Order: sequence, then C-alpha cells, then structure tokens
Amino acid sequence: MTYTLHNNIKVFLKSKQGCELKTWLEKHKSELHKHRIFYILRANLEKGDVFKIGISERGESSAYGRLNDYYNHMGASNSDNKCMGVKLHLVVGNLFNPNIENNKVREIETKMIAHLKKLGVTERGRERFKISIDKLFQALDDLGVLKGDEDSNELKRSERILEHNQASKDTIKAIVGHTTNRRGKLTFEVEFYEYLKYDTNQKATPTKQANRKLAYSDLVGFRDGKLKVDSYIKVKNLKI
Repeated sequence: MTYTLHNNIKVFLKSKQGCELKTWLEKHKSELHKHRIFYILRANLEKGDVFKIGISERGESSAYGRLNDYYNHMGASNSDNKCMGVKLHLVVGNLFNPNIENNKVREIETKMIAHLKKLGVTERGRERFKISIDKLFQALDDLGVLKGDEDSNELKRSERILEHNQASKDTIKAIVGHTTNRRGKLTFEVEFYEYLKYDTNQKATPTKQANRKLAYSDLVGFRDGKLKVDSYIKVKNLKI
C-alpha cells in the first residue's frame, strides 16, 4: 500500500478496458480496508456506453461492501447471458482520516456530477451517464480532481496546536520510535499532547499523557495520527 503525507488520493485502478469486478475486488480487498473511495463501473446489461459513478465514505470494510453489492446484484460475466456481470474502470480513494474536514472523495463525486450534467450526458438517476470512457476520463483530467492538495487543513491546524503545546486528548504530538515483531509487523511508540482536564468547578488543569504503542491501522484514527506517522515512515524509510 502507498501512503501519502497529506492523505491525498491514491489510484487503485484506472482502466479504459475495465476489469471484471469480482476478480479485481477479491485481489485488492485488503488494500481497500478503512478507505473512502470514488469509483466508476459499467454493468454489462447497459445498452451502449452508460457508466455509473459512486462513492463509499464510511471507512472500515464499507468500500469492499459497496462494490461487492454490485456483484451480488448482477453476478459475474457469463458468455451464456450477456446481461450478467460488471466491469470496474476506476477506483480511487484515501484512508478515512478524522483530521481532514473536507471529504475529498465526496468532492470528486460532486464535481463530476455537476460537470457531466453540464455536458448533457445524464442517463437515468443522478449517477448514471451516457458517455464514452475516453470522455469520462478526460473529464477527470479537466477537473483536476485526482491532483494532490498540499495546502491541506490539517497542516495549518497542526501549526496552531504547536504554538500552545496543548490539544485535545486524542491528538498525537510525535512518533518517537518503533519496533518490528518476528512477522515484520510494525508498532509505533506514540507521544500525545497535554490536554486540559476539567474538575467539577470547571477548573482546567494541564494533564500529561503516557506514551502508547499503536499499530498503523489504529494510529491513523487519532487526530494528526496519519500526518505524523507518514512523516516518520518517510524519514525512517520504512516499509509497511
């Protein structure tokens, strides 16, 4: 899996020819875990170039579950029944990250729907469009929705936190070390910021927290977790 410093979009699949949905999905199931995704697919039962776009944005196993729903509904391609099966053309996404206010996956979908409506290629519903795959991919390029966002909000917020050296209880200050077990699994030693603890009279007391050891998959669920651990991984040249 590829990790990016600012939780930018990762392209899992981009194919004009398309891949059999179930075959691709089972091969990449673990990579999709805890990801929000934006996808483009085409059901074999469609007449002509009609493509469906959509998102899954809840994290955990929802990306796999959302795509697998199409397989459960339409099955696998079958030479005896041309209406069966689904071809997957695009899957992009990023890790579900509570640090980031803007949901980039939803932003991609919103911009694509608005753009395609202006082109007048709406088929039925708000997510199906009659358009060639070449023009559909060109729309992605024209909108620039797969480009990185180096001015992400979590960087600005992290700078504000550093000024006061205090933050919420679930905010990570630094990754101070790591260990690797016999199976090659990494565990990171994590330092948290001090936080303000309030008593019954609402008096605030700065409170220190003990360091904790966390796996990557747990660490990214904390504020600034992904930002700090990805930086650490890059500096230490680690492999996950």
